[in-house]
Amino acid sequence: MSRAYQFSEAAQMQELTIERFAGVDFANHPTKTDVSRSPDACNMIADETYFPVKRTGYQTKARFDGQIYGLHRLGQEILCHAGTKLWCLKPDGTTALVYDDMHTERSVSFLMNGSLWMLDGKTYLVYDGTRVQPVSKQAFVPTTTIGSPPAGGGTSLEAVNLLTPKRINTFVGDGKSTEFQLDCKNIDVDSAACADYPIKWVDAYAGKVTFAQAPPDAGGLANVVITFSKTVKDQPDINKCRICGLFGGQNDTRVFVSGNPDQPNCDWQSGLYDPSYFPDTGYTRIGSDASAIMGYARQYDTQIVLKEDGQDAKQYLRTFALDDNAKPAYSLRQGAEAAGAVSPHAIDVLNGTPYYLSPQGVMGIYGTYVTEYRTISGVSQRINPKLCRENLSQAAACVWDGKYYLAVGTHCYVADSRQMTDGIPEWYYWENIPAQCFLPDADTGGYLWFGTKDGRVCRFCHTDDAHAYSDDGAAIAAHWATPLLSLGDGSRTKNVVYSQPKLMPYGCSGAEIWYRTDRMTRCVQRVAFSQFCFAQVDFSRFSFRSAPTAVPVDVRRRVRHAWQFQLLAKNEKEEEPFGLLGLTIRFAVRHTARSI
Repeated sequence: MSRAYQFSEAAQMQELTIERFAGVDFANHPTKTDVSRSPDACNMIADETYFPVKRTGYQTKARFDGQIYGLHRLGQEILCHAGTKLWCLKPDGTTALVYDDMHTERSVSFLMNGSLWMLDGKTYLVYDGTRVQPVSKQAFVPTTTIGSPPAGGGTSLEAVNLLTPKRINTFVGDGKSTEFQLDCKNIDVDSAACADYPIKWVDAYAGKVTFAQAPPDAGGLANVVITFSKTVKDQPDINKCRICGLFGGQNDTRVFVSGNPDQPNCDWQSGLYDPSYFPDTGYTRIGSDASAIMGYARQYDTQIVLKEDGQDAKQYLRTFALDDNAKPAYSLRQGAEAAGAVSPHAIDVLNGTPYYLSPQGVMGIYGTYVTEYRTISGVSQRINPKLCRENLSQAAACVWDGKYYLAVGTHCYVADSRQMTDGIPEWYYWENIPAQCFLPDADTGGYLWFGTKDGRVCRFCHTDDAHAYSDDGAAIAAHWATPLLSLGDGSRTKNVVYSQPKLMPYGCSGAEIWYRTDRMTRCVQRVAFSQFCFAQVDFSRFSFRSAPTAVPVDVRRRVRHAWQFQLLAKNEKEEEPFGLLGLTIRFAVRHTARSI
């Protein structure tokens, strides 16, 4: 009779190498996350070669009393809306108060005709580089009727301007008549004026102007110009608008404004290249008044109007054409059905694709130039479990350097358009970013600015700036973790015998390496190094390294009987950059005994 003997099978060494990195993944379970992504990473971003590195920090450039409700730029100057005041931050760092009656709500702006135009929901303002004043003080005065005989009539020319009660009528004098009938009655008392002929008296109720002498006969030409005012009750108030978008077909020839709480589904268009003129006929009611217009996005030759969640459509498409009389016409049609926008300040265009924030996450609007058809799909699935728990209505976003920055509270979610998978960008997650509003600013050195609730105006650093790797002097806590790795066989335990994270060869850097398994979490190694550079040498950590190659960290701490394994590399040192170039894990799968 034969005997059975038990022999342990020799464990075969295996190796996992990660050389390609992507963004974070908060949607999948850490055991199901793709090996290139991280289920637990913070304050990291992809560098120029797509490796994860610590983000740069920010520096406070100005402090004001009151929350920063908006940052706006004209040339080299930045206007800071802080509390009820508007300050000018000059390139030399000095500040000057330019206006002191702002609304305590977020403000928006646009550039046209060399001036900066601002909406805060209280007063529509313009800044020409010298002074800030209400647009109503310099609003275009329309000539509503031309070529009228003294008894009235004439030809209608321009619509009434919603920004001013002033109007102009022109008349053809006949050399006999002293009484001229305006094109409306009940004009404002003592508002009629004529520069060429003295007025004897005005009947405001009847809308008649009587001259001391009859203006001469001009041979059929208009020679009498009367300026007057007529205040219209319950007229839409452009000053209450808080949303704006430039559009004019293929050119940005007009501005469209909305956000008036009295008429939440209505918007108004300006005159041609004239933001001081909003004709009372140039309005559009978009969908039901049960849902408000939230903002605008430009895509090709179409303006996309986004609304909040409600019973009607959430997206409308506006296009430009000339009508039969060669006048501009802006047709509107319903767009694709999708979730509505939740924040008017989180709408921007990333590489031709409009992004907006909905209650279900960030949505992208996709289309082509040759068709008006648009589709909407989510682009933030991998971060939604964390993002959708935030107070999304207070979110602010901008596009800068090929990335979409979305700030909520003190967190920031960054979508990188350089790393796309099936049309979805890779996302990164940052903390300690108290941004309430952004200013992407290519004209003052190429920096990204933001304002905070406590009155600070901050600027993100470039990598070569002094103190680039701290947040106002505080250390940036950055880390990157692998998924919970089953290392090839989830049904058997593993012995991890060696790992080698490869760190970026910065002049002064380091890291803590942590292991996590189903049974323990432990820091297994700390490393600090300096490249040979006299400007940055710290002799207490000098390593005589000088080659700009990866810095391998050999970790020989063993882990036994692990079902799953995770490696985390982090750097929480002030003024230290940090990044990963690769990672190797060497392990052996524990086999069960076999009979022979």
